[in-house]
Amino acid sequence: MINAPSLDNEADRIDALYVLEILDTGIEQEFDHIVKLASIISHAPVSTLTFVDKERIWYKARLGVECVQTPRNNSAAEKYPFFIAVPIVVNKTLVIGHLSVAGYKTTTLTPEQNEGLALLAEQVVRLLQMRMPVINKSIKEFYESILNNIPTDIVVFDADHKYLFVNPGAIKNEEYRKYIIGKDDFEYGTYRNRDPKIAEGRRAKFLEVKKTGKALGWEESQTSPDGKVITFLRRMFPMHDEQGNFIMVIGFGVDISERKSLEEKQSQIMERLAIQNTQLIDFCNVVSHNLRGPLINMAMLTEFIKESEDIAEQKLLVSKLEPVIESLKSTFNELVESIQIRQDNNVKSDNLNLAACLQEALDGLFREIKKTQAKISVDFEEAPAILYPHKYLASIFYNLISNAIKYQSPDRQLSVNLSSKIKAGNVVLTVRDNGLGIDLSKHKDNIFKIGKVFHRHPDAKGLGLFMTKTQVEAMGGKIWVESLPDQGCIFSVEFVNQNMNW
Repeated sequence: MINAPSLDNEADRIDALYVLEILDTGIEQEFDHIVKLASIISHAPVSTLTFVDKERIWYKARLGVECVQTPRNNSAAEKYPFFIAVPIVVNKTLVIGHLSVAGYKTTTLTPEQNEGLALLAEQVVRLLQMRMPVINKSIKEFYESILNNIPTDIVVFDADHKYLFVNPGAIKNEEYRKYIIGKDDFEYGTYRNRDPKIAEGRRAKFLEVKKTGKALGWEESQTSPDGKVITFLRRMFPMHDEQGNFIMVIGFGVDISERKSLEEKQSQIMERLAIQNTQLIDFCNVVSHNLRGPLINMAMLTEFIKESEDIAEQKLLVSKLEPVIESLKSTFNELVESIQIRQDNNVKSDNLNLAACLQEALDGLFREIKKTQAKISVDFEEAPAILYPHKYLASIFYNLISNAIKYQSPDRQLSVNLSSKIKAGNVVLTVRDNGLGIDLSKHKDNIFKIGKVFHRHPDAKGLGLFMTKTQVEAMGGKIWVESLPDQGCIFSVEFVNQNMNW
């Protein structure tokens, strides 16, 4: 019918035509009616609806002609004295075909007739747009098949923060995935009985993306049904139409729990290395201080024994050598034990009765307690037992009580009170004395450091509290002290993960 050798935007025009999938389709009544109406409005015996392909003009609907297609370089329009072709335009500028009328005598159409033909051409475009859902459905299924097989969480929100799409990576349960479509996080959270703070946080992020028009990323932690904390890296990307209007948000999330765990482990390792480096320095200082003295004494006494020819004097010197050796042996054993504690990662825990374990320590300190006439009181009623390594707990009791005895006040009878309390699944052991106390304003940073002593005493080595802290922290617990000079000390030890049935 028409001669259309070339059109603007040819590549885009052809793409748009092929997307519509209109070429070579069967008879459709709606298009036939439009062609008939065009003929009636213009009083023209010939009317056609054609689409311009790469090399041909294809007739979708026709009246008064028999051809199905013609070459693009045809001169059919020259056969008719009266010929009008109204372009079929999609995407504002792409001409994909024509609604044409023709006759055998010259005719001039009225403005109303021209308007009628233009309206019919618009109706053709609407009918073509109505075909798009079918096409969009296949495209939608294609992209969804890709998105549904991506392990990353993918979601799409509309402009009101309602879910349009959720892939299995985000919600594995198909029932939940179907339920959430058309709903927001608040509705879904209520349905799943989740903390509303999660929905509140996501709504705030969505509104920020909507307001700023910029992508946003953040980390979000959730607790799984089995109590495991899962951390996600989430991002939201705003989408706008051709006019710049906000239409939707695409969000994705990646499970970074393993990465976070590795980061935390790395941080713990670095912290542990820093602590061990400090302890190594302290350890070297203690070795040089606590071992050098006894070794020098031993060397001097040995030299005196060699030089002496008096048997009685030699025996006296040997007797003085024995306590030096015992002191050296004791210090060495304590230093070795402190190293073993830090290296023993698989120490066994047992269900220990606090009173029974305390009694072992009191038996070991029987002479010292009797000599000082110390008064020991105990209240383990609230938390009578803990799950802990026996050798650690025995050592903790021994060190804290022996310290109280060692640094008692000369002005009053020594009183030591021990008690245990439950604290959020943990147990806190408290050891309170009325001894000399410690000036924490001067020594708070050195209380538990190796080799630090705060009062003069012949048996003070600065290892007891260091050993206790090492044992407590090896099991994930913590120890702290409250004290004032001449008002005694309150040592508190928190044993973690003690959810036991008392």
